Amino acid sequence: MRKLDVVATVLEAYRGAYAHFFDLVRLVWLPVLVYIVANIAQQEFMQAQMEGLDPNADPMMAMAQTFTWPVVLLMLVALFTWPMIAVAWHRFVLLGDRGQGPVNFHFGRREAIFLLTSIFVALFTLPSLILIFTAAGIGEAGGAGVMLVLSVLAIVLLIAAVYYSIRLLLLLPAVAIGEPLNARYILDITRGNFWRLFGIHLLNALILVGISILVSFVALIFISIPGLAFVNYALQALVIIVYQITSVAILSIAYRDLSGMNAGYTPQPDAADS
Repeated sequence: MRKLDVVATVLEAYRGAYAHFFDLVRLVWLPVLVYIVANIAQQEFMQAQMEGLDPNADPMMAMAQTFTWPVVLLMLVALFTWPMIAVAWHRFVLLGDRGQGPVNFHFGRREAIFLLTSIFVALFTLPSLILIFTAAGIGEAGGAGVMLVLSVLAIVLLIAAVYYSIRLLLLLPAVAIGEPLNARYILDITRGNFWRLFGIHLLNALILVGISILVSFVALIFISIPGLAFVNYALQALVIIVYQITSVAILSIAYRDLSGMNAGYTPQPDAADS
C-alpha cells in the first residue's frame, strides 16, 4: 500500500507552479481569461445585488435573490470553461502534453466526462444538506425530537460524504488523461490515505489563505489611488490562477504517486488521444 507524503506533495505542486507558471497559462490562456472574467464579474454582480437588499431579510432568501440571470449565465460560463483548463493542466503535469497549438479552447468528450465526474463527486454532500435544511424547518415548527434525529443522521452522512469525496477527487486526474471512470480503483489506491489526502488540501488552503491576505493588503493600497483600481482585479485574477494551478497539481501528483505512474506505469491513451 502506497503512502502519500503530504508536505512533499504540496511543496512539489508549488515548485511546479512557480517553474511552469507561464507554460501553464500559455497552454490555456483563452479559457483562463474567460474563466477569470466570468468569476470576477459574477462576484461584482452578486455584491451589487447584496447591497440593494434589506439587511434584515432572511439570509437564505437574500442569497436566492442574488442569483439573477446574469449571475447564472456567468456561473455556466465558468462551469464549462473550467474543465478545459483543468484537463489541460492535469495532462501537462502527468503526461507533459503541451496542447495542439497557440489557442486551446476545446470542450470535447474528455472535458465532458471530467465535468460530469466533478458534479458526481460534488453531489456526495447533497443528501446531508437536504437533511440539514429539513431538520431546521422541522425545528422551527416545534418538532424537536425529529429535528435531533435528522440532525444526527445529517452529520453522519456529511462525514461519509467528505470521506469518500476527498478520496474520489483522484478520479479527476484519471479521467483527464483518458483512464476509465473507475471509482473502485480510486478507492483501492487511496485506501489508508484519507488523512493524507485531507492534509494536502488543508495545507494548500492554509497557504492560499496567507497569500490571499497578503494580496488583499496590497490591493487596498491600489484601490485608494485614482485610476489604479484595476490592479485589484489583476491581483484577484492572479490569486485565482495560483489556486487553480496548485489544486490541479496537487491532485495530479497524488494520483501519480498512489497509482504508480512514478514507478514506470504509463496510462493507455483513450479514443480522444488517437
